[in-house]
Amino acid sequence: MSIAIALVPSLLFGALSLLLGAFPTDIRRQNTAVMVGAGAVSLGCAAMLGSPWSLSATVWGVACGLMWTGGQVFVLWAFRAWGVSRTMPLTTALQLLLNATLGVSLFGEWRAPGALILGMVALALIMLGAAACSWQERTGPGPTPAQRRAGLLATAASAVLYGSYPSLLRAVEVPPAHAVGPMGLGLLAGAGLCALIQPRRAPLRGPRIVPAALAGGLWAVGNALMLRSTAAVGVASGFTLSQLGFVLATLGGLTILGEERTGRERTAVAAGVAAAVVGLVLMGLATSMDTGASPSQ
Repeated sequence: MSIAIALVPSLLFGALSLLLGAFPTDIRRQNTAVMVGAGAVSLGCAAMLGSPWSLSATVWGVACGLMWTGGQVFVLWAFRAWGVSRTMPLTTALQLLLNATLGVSLFGEWRAPGALILGMVALALIMLGAAACSWQERTGPGPTPAQRRAGLLATAASAVLYGSYPSLLRAVEVPPAHAVGPMGLGLLAGAGLCALIQPRRAPLRGPRIVPAALAGGLWAVGNALMLRSTAAVGVASGFTLSQLGFVLATLGGLTILGEERTGRERTAVAAGVAAAVVGLVLMGLATSMDTGASPSQ
């Protein structure tokens, strides 16, 4: 039962991407609605979890909510530049690479015998898998070179902002569960910033605002369930399972959203997804080796 709960966040995170890709609307409206939905549901989840709101958790939680806002702005930009099926595997891989680098350099992870080698192999498989999923033939359909450059830059920026806040909370010693409510405040503040700063090409109220708000709510529920699952099955397994949402987003981008790929590109995507999934499993094992190691090791 615990493993089943741990898989739910990945389904919700994958569905979020497909929902945003299937119901595009004015970028300012979509970003604002996503943040409102995510912020409101985060506050509701915090109330149900009964997490304490210390001053430290509030300050850093709000900061993390603003970081997630920035990541979401860039990921929507990437969706529009080169599609969901290219954005999601790459942003997931870059987030894992960032967190692994910070974990090894700042928090002394992968120090158990064999863990570092296993973790490096895992990262190599994940990065190769992401590259395969994003590969495009020169003569194939899809984004132009300019769109690919814009998509790559936006994806990289989203990964930095999405991937940094878990390590930030760890560095300042704020339990993630305590930051859920304050993150909601940061997300609502981010909604206000999106409404004020982004180009006003259309009114905030308009078509397809509900799917965007629903997508934000799905993320907030998935985030809360991920925190619960890490307590039940361990941080390594819980976080690894939550990252499997890129599989749903990648395959859904091709089948549900109809993003065009050649036959060779589809074969590369299948191989890339398989390699990335194996890499995720190995990464979870590497982190579990640290968890199981004694202090003397």
